[in-house]
Amino acid sequence: VRLNGLSNPDKPGLNQTGSINFYQSDVDITSSIIESNFSEDALNIIRSSFKINKSIFRNINSDAFDSDFSKGLISNSTFDHCRNDGIDISGSNITIDSVYIGNAGDKGISVGEKSVLYGKNIDIQNSEIGITSKDLSIVEIDNITLSNTKVGFTAYQKKPEYGYGKIKVDKYKLNN
Repeated sequence: VRLNGLSNPDKPGLNQTGSINFYQSDVDITSSIIESNFSEDALNIIRSSFKINKSIFRNINSDAFDSDFSKGLISNSTFDHCRNDGIDISGSNITIDSVYIGNAGDKGISVGEKSVLYGKNIDIQNSEIGITSKDLSIVEIDNITLSNTKVGFTAYQKKPEYGYGKIKVDKYKLNN
């Protein structure tokens, strides 16, 4: 599937932030391209289980993928030219394997609000921040390459009702 130039729904009472939204609806997305959207999130998955495989997100107006209170897997996928975050997760449990993130305007991967992220074989290039863990989130990464990022890793408390985030990294390469 190729989805190009979508925006979020503009209907009273439908306060959806994503161009594509799944709410309490499990979904598998494979071999898809989501590009050139005009919304806060290109894809927003809420309270659902999901798998994203062999998919491309590019030329995204804000966040490419936003997971809220969900559980899922992202594998063999690309997130390129996102004005904000490549992957943004809150209150979720996510596994990432073999993902490329390039040219993220803010964070390659943002993990918040008591989320857990297990990642391996990640390549983040030309982004402001590589990975952020905040607000009691736990990030465990094995085999990551960060190239041309201003800040590689950040862990902190953003919201007063939470504590600080944690990051554990095994096997990493830093270039510039």
